[in-house]
Amino acid sequence: MYKGKRFRVRPFEEVQKDIIEMSWLQPHTRKVFLADGDVLAADTGFIINVLDLINEKFPRLERISSYAGPTNLMEKSASELREFKKRKLDILYLGIESGNEDVLKKICKGATGSQIINGCKKAIDAGLRMSTIILLGLGGVKGSYDHAKDSAKVVNAIGPHFLACLTLMLGPYEEIYEKKLMGGDFKLLDKKQSMIELRWFVEDLELSNCRFGTEHASNYLPLNGDLPGDKDRILKLIDKALGDDHSRLTRPEWARGL
Repeated sequence: MYKGKRFRVRPFEEVQKDIIEMSWLQPHTRKVFLADGDVLAADTGFIINVLDLINEKFPRLERISSYAGPTNLMEKSASELREFKKRKLDILYLGIESGNEDVLKKICKGATGSQIINGCKKAIDAGLRMSTIILLGLGGVKGSYDHAKDSAKVVNAIGPHFLACLTLMLGPYEEIYEKKLMGGDFKLLDKKQSMIELRWFVEDLELSNCRFGTEHASNYLPLNGDLPGDKDRILKLIDKALGDDHSRLTRPEWARGL
């Protein structure tokens, strides 16, 4: 996604100009998302200035949301996160990707499972809501079971407010991923294998007050529900789809990614 970009924190004056311009165009804005991919990597003072300006320019503002990464959550203190919460930063979207240590190392996530857990719990304790993501297929065929089960363990330890599954789609990078990044014996999951991995993951989830979904276009089987209440229903839908190769529950290959 970011092959054509280098990461940088934009000068505050540029961000200020954007916020002021949008306040003229959309003065009744209630929700703001901070772009782009790694906002919390910026200095705390910079982020606070941005949040203060957003609150000033949008009088009807209800909440602000942002992506977060495990490394910058490790670096931010609990008091810093509470300062963000005071300024209406409410939801952080974080890609856990996997709870399996071997997979996390191979994809260069930059954090261990325990570090991801600690960072997310620190944010939750500061009053922020966490929306977390697991990437189905990341361990390939050989590592599918361990990827599913270890990911469930990490998610259960975090207790996120929202949880989503996406499915690995490599496109032109499939050969590079298989041979160079993952060590040569990696094989991408097919449709049925992906749904089996999803079941392995969901059956181990022990979450409370969590909204779960697989509606993202990368997934073969779009589902949603509230956990724990809808867990049995979700598992039954997965089993139904697995029992019918032509199930209308599943998304055709041509529609994935649209």
